[in-house]
Amino acid sequence: MIWAGLFALWAGLDMATWIALFLAAFTLPALWDIIRDPRNTIEVWPNRIVWSSTLGQGDRTDVDHVRLNRRFDGTFKATLVHVGGATTRLPPDIAPPVDAFEAALKDAGIASQRHPFSPI
Repeated sequence: MIWAGLFALWAGLDMATWIALFLAAFTLPALWDIIRDPRNTIEVWPNRIVWSSTLGQGDRTDVDHVRLNRRFDGTFKATLVHVGGATTRLPPDIAPPVDAFEAALKDAGIASQRHPFSPI
């Protein structure tokens, strides 16, 4: 739609070509994502969580529980808490719907904790 609008401005209103190309350059990252077609996945197994995203991948088997913190914008941040107390934060681009994620964790026997938003 943006390209169609730029073309309409260029052809219909005689916009300068360099301005149209400059504005079209801002759409190139979106075009690159469409061409690459990145896949983000998360799998919950009994005592194991496997994920793959554009930001990285991981496989953790020593998960004690999952902590779900509500962010200021209303989304949730998922953190894996390991048996020894160490933590691993899941990348934000694989965040599944929280209710479905909690149901999958419950089915796999992994405890989850929800924490409401706190500015501190």
